Amino acid sequence: MHDLDVIYEDNDLLVINKEAGLVVNTSNTSPTNTLQEQLAKIIEKSDEEEENDFDQRSGIAHRLDKDTSGVLLIAKNKEAFLALQHQFKARQVKKEYEAVVLGRIGESVIEIDAPIGRHPHVRTKFAIVAGGKDSVTRIEKIKEISAEGETLTVVRVFPHTGRTHQIRVHLASFGHPIVGDEIYASTKQYFKWQPIFGRLMLHACKIEILHPTTHQQMTFEAPLPELFLDLSR
Repeated sequence: MHDLDVIYEDNDLLVINKEAGLVVNTSNTSPTNTLQEQLAKIIEKSDEEEENDFDQRSGIAHRLDKDTSGVLLIAKNKEAFLALQHQFKARQVKKEYEAVVLGRIGESVIEIDAPIGRHPHVRTKFAIVAGGKDSVTRIEKIKEISAEGETLTVVRVFPHTGRTHQIRVHLASFGHPIVGDEIYASTKQYFKWQPIFGRLMLHACKIEILHPTTHQQMTFEAPLPELFLDLSR
């Protein structure tokens, strides 16, 4: 199993820097070697007879895609879990990501406000669809870089909502899929860049919450992987 890279821990919270490639939630398609499987051994279940969301998710308060790295919150008890869930639902949690995308983004700041739902033809994908859930993402350009004869753009991303694949869908729909995105980049794009970078170039840098017990504002940061640092220098 994977060794957890712990950023912070107290009686209520466990905050880790998740590595790229680690599946978060156990499911029929990923029954073993998941973060949840590992947490089930160290996060004590509640005393309730009927299993609840906290127990079913082993305290995992939100999601990161398998191929996304970065900061992830885990509640160590049901009360902390419910408090964090409330903050996510009320959109009180602030999240910040860094990504490397294909192409040149001219604008310094972009806000994409477009509803996301299941892809109408490919059930494993999400897309911008009429009647989807409201989804808002702010994108700030950091710099342009040249690689393999093409221009890539390093961006900071601030999702104001938390839809599945939101950042990936919004950037791809804007014409700038994330480098290494097997689902939302074209097959040609994916196979060109995968041997060079070897991963999805999306990292959850920072998350801000109110502590579920003390109610103090807390900020947790996951350092950028070396690959991102090399591009940002």
